[in-house]
Amino acid sequence: MKKILALFAVVAVLMGSVFAETIGDNPDDPFERDRFEKEKLTTETRTMDLNDVGLSGSEIDKNATVKIEYQPMHDELRIYYETLTVTFDQGEAMNAVKACLEKFIKDEKYYNYRYMENDKVKSLKDSRGQRKTIYSSHIKLIR
Repeated sequence: MKKILALFAVVAVLMGSVFAETIGDNPDDPFERDRFEKEKLTTETRTMDLNDVGLSGSEIDKNATVKIEYQPMHDELRIYYETLTVTFDQGEAMNAVKACLEKFIKDEKYYNYRYMENDKVKSLKDSRGQRKTIYSSHIKLIR
């Protein structure tokens, strides 16, 4: 009788381990896969006010806007500095992007970063026919 109970217990444990269902990050589960894909593609967009990042009044272009696209899953950041072509100064753009980056790092509790590629400068016309210049940086953040 003891042998039959022992054999039954072993078979039950084997069947339980063979047909066990995983909980959590199961790539075969369609709901888990959809949640992962949604998180992977999530991008937060923020607009930074240049008066709040610590630049003095003479270093701020009044026509400039800074937009940040943050991908939390990849810890990547894209910063876009946009202004009129007439008032664009690359040194001023670099200082503004650096100040916004430092503020973002401090707010999100990162401790370091590195550039993923060289900064880019692109000129275009907007819907009103004004020439604009966009200075962009692609950055990898490190916790």
